[in-house]
Amino acid sequence: MKFNARTLCLLLAPIAMSAWAEDTPSDTPAVNPQVVDKLVQMGDHLRSLSKFRVDADVTRDTVLESGQKIKSQAVTTLLAEGGNRLYARIESDTQTREFFYNGKKLTQYSPYMKYYTTVDAPDNTQDTLHRIEDHYGLQVPLEDLFLLGRDQDSIDALSSALYVGPSTIKGKLCDHLAFRQTGIDWQLWVTRSDKPLPCKLVITSTDQASFPEYSAVYSWNLKPVPKASNFTFTPGKGDVAIPFKKAAE
Repeated sequence: MKFNARTLCLLLAPIAMSAWAEDTPSDTPAVNPQVVDKLVQMGDHLRSLSKFRVDADVTRDTVLESGQKIKSQAVTTLLAEGGNRLYARIESDTQTREFFYNGKKLTQYSPYMKYYTTVDAPDNTQDTLHRIEDHYGLQVPLEDLFLLGRDQDSIDALSSALYVGPSTIKGKLCDHLAFRQTGIDWQLWVTRSDKPLPCKLVITSTDQASFPEYSAVYSWNLKPVPKASNFTFTPGKGDVAIPFKKAAE
């Protein structure tokens, strides 16, 4: 019998799974409290940061009417400071958008189409993100980072939370966590540190037959040097203001 890499993987897979099962206590709860604590600790630390910049390589599945999945890619940047200033940019296969929030107003800008729209906003980032999603159906890129481990109702909705094992993401040792709740499975890789940060996030929609996925791999800078102008939009030549329509409209 000739062995190649694929054959060896097939032979070793049952052994590896058996060994993992032997090391996993049979009475481990479906929702492991230590895994939930790790999630909450990471979320609390992230929201405690006075400023940060995070860049992410993002992939997303779009499902056609035929059921076929089409994967798109994007590069996303988020710069935040002081809990009430934010700049975000997404450049994907299909669109480029920028978002400016200075504690008073939020602007969405399309640099290639030269359209922008501005609305009054609350005096903190979290309320602003919540309001524009509720009122306008708009999500700022990477806004999920402000929500991880924050909402007790979301934690209570978990039907499974388990520790998968250590993993290396972009050269950093991370703990791989896996969660399950109605409609989605999601995985989170968190740096192994007293001050943990997310390394990677994968979300799988389980309520669709094709199981589309969203994935983001993060790179962090905790000592950015932002300027006030980073968070306030200033129209340029040829830029045109358009109204922000509410979701109901």
